[in-house]
Amino acid sequence: MSMITFNDIKNNSGFRTINGTLEHQLENCKKRISDDCLTVGEMVMELVKEYGNFYIDRIEQSSGDRLRFYFMPFFNPCKYWSEFDQKAVFIGTIVNSDCRGFLDGNTIESAYLLNDGCYYNQSKKKIADSIEELFDYFMKVEYDYHAPISPKTYERLKSGGWCEGRKVDISSLIAECKENGITLTDIQKAFFEEFSGIVCDTDCGQEVEIFDKLSYGICQVSPESDEYDEKWMYNNYDKNAVMVGNCYTGEGRIWLTGEGQLLLDNISGILKDDDWISPIGRTIMNGFNVLLS
Repeated sequence: MSMITFNDIKNNSGFRTINGTLEHQLENCKKRISDDCLTVGEMVMELVKEYGNFYIDRIEQSSGDRLRFYFMPFFNPCKYWSEFDQKAVFIGTIVNSDCRGFLDGNTIESAYLLNDGCYYNQSKKKIADSIEELFDYFMKVEYDYHAPISPKTYERLKSGGWCEGRKVDISSLIAECKENGITLTDIQKAFFEEFSGIVCDTDCGQEVEIFDKLSYGICQVSPESDEYDEKWMYNNYDKNAVMVGNCYTGEGRIWLTGEGQLLLDNISGILKDDDWISPIGRTIMNGFNVLLS
């Protein structure tokens, strides 16, 4: 298989530039190089000059999972690696919908640049000898990654009214939905049976609420909606998506597709698209893991 080049990446429909202008990015690099006294600084500056900051989406061949590679040098702090007796410069990372942020431990795999010009992951294993090899690596590597569910997630769900095997009566909710032209799939019904009515605190003290009444805000996407994000979901995600809850003082809206994919709307998620809609979690529980842990 031939090497995937940066030209291939930037001509891909999943390519987006990020983090402001190139001038702004270079100024940030200069400051970080000075603050951290980096000997590899010029090498990083050349990378930013040539490629800027960007991300690229791709679909994993084996699992069908959506991955995103972020190239954004210095976005995370430099780390001192005693084994190499030098600071490692963060270059980029790869994530999926199970990931909660950009720091190590929240992503799938990250890349760091050392003085030898090679790239290493967070486990300090060499993954590429050059930037060209790094791009090719992150465009081909397969993970089928499922994040472990944090104990905090289960604790917060239980404190919010959930328990394992929970199955509440939603017959009145189904009737309400039917009267208003909303048809729930079996997966959506099962979701409401297990989670409707729960109110959970998040790690930052905000609330995640799952509705149990139509009047609280349950609605279905429609191409005739006045809300652009609802039209976007209808055309790009699922014509059966239903709003099932909210979070972060009501600013974030939680949707569920007919096939069981949770979506976060109006809040910046790690896989946010052009309309600030993010799939969260490869499973329902992984979605709550993103929201609560």
